[in-house]
Amino acid sequence: MNLAAANGHLETVKWLHEHRTEGCERAAMDQAAVNGHLDVVQWLHENRQEGCTTIAMNGAARRGFFEVVKWLHMNRNEGCTIKAMDNSAMNGHLEIVQWLHEHRPEGCTAAAMDQAAANGFLETVKWLHEHRTEGCTAAAMDDAALNGHLNVVEWLHANREEGCTTAAMNNAAAFGHLDVVQWLHNNREEGCTTDAMDRAARQGKFDMVKWLHLNRNEGCTLFAMNNAVGAGRLDILKWLHSNYGVGCNSRAMEAAAFGGHFDIIDFLHREGLASCTADVSIKAVAEGHLEILEWLFQHYPDVIPSARLLRIAKRHDLYCVDWLVRNGKAVDDEW
Repeated sequence: MNLAAANGHLETVKWLHEHRTEGCERAAMDQAAVNGHLDVVQWLHENRQEGCTTIAMNGAARRGFFEVVKWLHMNRNEGCTIKAMDNSAMNGHLEIVQWLHEHRPEGCTAAAMDQAAANGFLETVKWLHEHRTEGCTAAAMDDAALNGHLNVVEWLHANREEGCTTAAMNNAAAFGHLDVVQWLHNNREEGCTTDAMDRAARQGKFDMVKWLHLNRNEGCTLFAMNNAVGAGRLDILKWLHSNYGVGCNSRAMEAAAFGGHFDIIDFLHREGLASCTADVSIKAVAEGHLEILEWLFQHYPDVIPSARLLRIAKRHDLYCVDWLVRNGKAVDDEW
């Protein structure tokens, strides 16, 4: 009955009520409310005794089921918690936020404005600013920047005093929001850290990497090159090598082998940027990258654990098993 109620199957709920003895729990009404099934909520209220918890109104508010929220308020006494307004604000349900403000005493926390800002609901942010006193934290601008909501960032800058942290530019850079990064650079003092370029490289945001290089002085760390390898971006890797020379570590070669990026492995080898370990060959075999396996045996035969590779290949790629055995790289009595 709990599941039937949660999924809005009222006829099934009625049948179970009449023909079975198991009954249900408060979760039945809770989840029916959370999923907006007002008819099920009303039937359970009239025909069952289990009731619900604050989860019902909290969840209905979070998901924007205004009629359910109002019905629970008028007909049940469990009420809600601050999560109702916090989470309805998070999802931009301004009408529900306003109603809770007028009809319920629980209120909200700074998370309401923080999360509304993060998700780009500027009208909700403005309303909370004008009608509530909880305010927000630096997370509001940080997370609005992360998600590319420049209009929210600008409004918070002009109307609030919490500001932001270096996470704002770091996160905006990581997700390629160049307009946000540029605005923060021109209008805020927090700046960023090496995390900005490191993460932009991981996401393959080449334009962002180059802009940071030209306009900021934080630079990057070896993780930038590692991350470019993981993203399969040889162009970014070459550029970082030419402009920063911070190098990378053995994880770069492992990531290239795992992703099947033969051109990157060859570049790392030719430039002497990363050493080869047994894990490189293991990742190549596990992902079935036979071309890379052949290259590794040609260039790094001493670090390849042939017997272990054969066991791994048997679990992942029979073509690699065949190549290992036919080329005398491993002996398999069962093959």
